[in-house]
Amino acid sequence: MTEIFAFLAKVLHIDELLQWVLAMIMLSVGLSLQMKDFVYVLRNRQLLSLGLLLKILVIPLVSFGILAISGLPPLWQFGILLLLFCPGGTTSNVITYWAGGTSALTIFLTVLSGFITLLTLPLFVKAIAPFYFATGTSFSLPFLDVVSKIFLIIIFPAFLGLWLRRGYPVFAKWVEKNLKTVATVLLGAVFLVKFFAPPIDGGSAISLTDISVLIIPLLVINIGGMLLAYFYALRQKVAAKDAMTIGIEMGLQNAGLAILIGDVLLGNHEISKPALLYAMFSFWTTAAFAWWANHKRSH
Repeated sequence: MTEIFAFLAKVLHIDELLQWVLAMIMLSVGLSLQMKDFVYVLRNRQLLSLGLLLKILVIPLVSFGILAISGLPPLWQFGILLLLFCPGGTTSNVITYWAGGTSALTIFLTVLSGFITLLTLPLFVKAIAPFYFATGTSFSLPFLDVVSKIFLIIIFPAFLGLWLRRGYPVFAKWVEKNLKTVATVLLGAVFLVKFFAPPIDGGSAISLTDISVLIIPLLVINIGGMLLAYFYALRQKVAAKDAMTIGIEMGLQNAGLAILIGDVLLGNHEISKPALLYAMFSFWTTAAFAWWANHKRSH
């Protein structure tokens, strides 16, 4: 089985394919934006501010405290925080739509958090690196590479999609309908190949031992983050529908970007293992949270 995934990783040039798939997903997000989305967000700016604050600052800080007492190896702790510093999981748009949440809010949170990541990711990583790497260890995140990758993979496709939607609405709607499905399936396939392929071929080769150690902290951060955001939003007198949407947004990260940085830019497969495992289960836990919140809202 490992040989098959190793062959696929080589033939597909898996790391390059990952970048193209991420760009395709962000293009589909941009294609889904309409003027009414802007109007809704501008009228409810406090929702946007609350979602961004929770996703970019609060959840990573709380997770930093959890990881400090987790006993996980430093590289894995660093990898989890790197994942949390890569907000903007685009499948949150799909789950929000299925659950009847506020699509405009989740789309804007996805796009804006991706734009903010362009500035914050290199700074955050530089700030936390001394906690996880020994004094004297040479560690540096290639700033220009990270910024260029985020721009080309996250920002540019999203704005290209927005431009196409404004100029060619019929064509854009057709492309969006087909592209989002294709890109989401491809992303799942890429994660699957990377999950089982050996590191030499672009995979991470996560073992059952790795999974047994990582799964509980990752589940705590994933589910805890959604519940924290949901109940805090409700305490701020946010409508249940919007609170559910913010909770969904907390459950999904841009695992593809975190894997790309760990595997390609930093060249360390151990750093990317938490993001890869997170990607394999977070869609399902987030969908379960959405069902629970939606059921709670309707009763």
